[in-house]
Amino acid sequence: MKRRSTTYALFAGALLLVALAASAMPRKPHPPTVVPPVPTIVPVVAPPPPKVDPPPPVAQQQRAPRVEVVFALDTTGSMDGLIDGAKRKIWSIASYIAGAQPKPELRVGLVAYRDLGDAYVTRFFDLSDDMDVVFKHLSSFRADGGGDTPEHVAKALHDAVERTSWSQDGQVLKIVYLVGDAPPHTDYTDGYDYKAIARRAARMGIRVNTILCGDDPEAKVAWLDIAHAGRGEYASIAQSGGVARVTTPYDDKLAELNRRLVGTALGYGAHRAEVAAKTAAAASGDVAIAADRAAFAAKKGLAVSGEGELLNDVASGKATLGAMPAASLPAPMQAMSPGEQRAYVAGKQAERTKVIDEINAIAGKRDAFLKKEAARPGRAAGFDDEVRRSISKEASGVLAF
Repeated sequence: MKRRSTTYALFAGALLLVALAASAMPRKPHPPTVVPPVPTIVPVVAPPPPKVDPPPPVAQQQRAPRVEVVFALDTTGSMDGLIDGAKRKIWSIASYIAGAQPKPELRVGLVAYRDLGDAYVTRFFDLSDDMDVVFKHLSSFRADGGGDTPEHVAKALHDAVERTSWSQDGQVLKIVYLVGDAPPHTDYTDGYDYKAIARRAARMGIRVNTILCGDDPEAKVAWLDIAHAGRGEYASIAQSGGVARVTTPYDDKLAELNRRLVGTALGYGAHRAEVAAKTAAAASGDVAIAADRAAFAAKKGLAVSGEGELLNDVASGKATLGAMPAASLPAPMQAMSPGEQRAYVAGKQAERTKVIDEINAIAGKRDAFLKKEAARPGRAAGFDDEVRRSISKEASGVLAF
């Protein structure tokens, strides 16, 4: 037992010596713990689309300036001279407006007025851009009736302001011309108040201009009041209307060209008869009126105004040759092939263009002649002169005459 214990002791000592030796040896440092880096997650962002400049805005077609005029005319017996003058000068006035720059759209309305007990109190024709129709209505006016001095001016003014289909656009030049020689009735109890109507017109953006024929003092006071309330102008002319009859060296030629121009009109469809009637009316009548009509029509590029004229409608795209029933076409075209129809229309359009060019050249000379005559010393202004003067003034900044 003693020998085994000695052996165990020797073995334990040896182990102790080994442990001491191991502890005395320098320790090899442990390598540092390497913590793998956390990967950076970069979000994938789609590249921005290339910068593209927006397309330029589509140019909007600027609408032509618009002029709307209503003539309220006294048609009692004393106004024969004015009515005759208005008939002879309506085309001249329309041509003057149509010649402004930029070229305006024109609509004209008419009110004929008399008094209670006459054949009518008012006759109303709404605004229209068909000057052939406007002239037809005006040509139907006759000076008759009357008796007592005052007339129903307030009813005429009411119709001109309230019944007319005025454009709602505030940029449209809207004018009423009240033309007469007698004061308004103030003893009627039908609710028409000419001052209140004139003030309402002003609020609606409508100017009320008054033109007094003659020198009735009571009428002058009323005409001044109406013009003031309607934010318009007052003018005084001769009882006869003051429209000068001037013959020029160019009238006959222009009247002939007017006939040739209306001869290019081709009525079709439902308006065929209407166009034929306009053509017949335009080709006849007073030489000076025909000359004024030719000047207006040439500025508009038309043979006749209104609907149903084939050359106008083909040019505007409203009518398509080859797509219309043959029976709706003018008689010479009904048996034609589509190609022949196009050739026929092109020939008529070339003829019209040639006539229009001739009219414009001669009308310019005629205008110069008439301006020289109007500037003659001592010549009094008439109905047409006052209308041109006031429209030119009131359209200043919008239209150049």
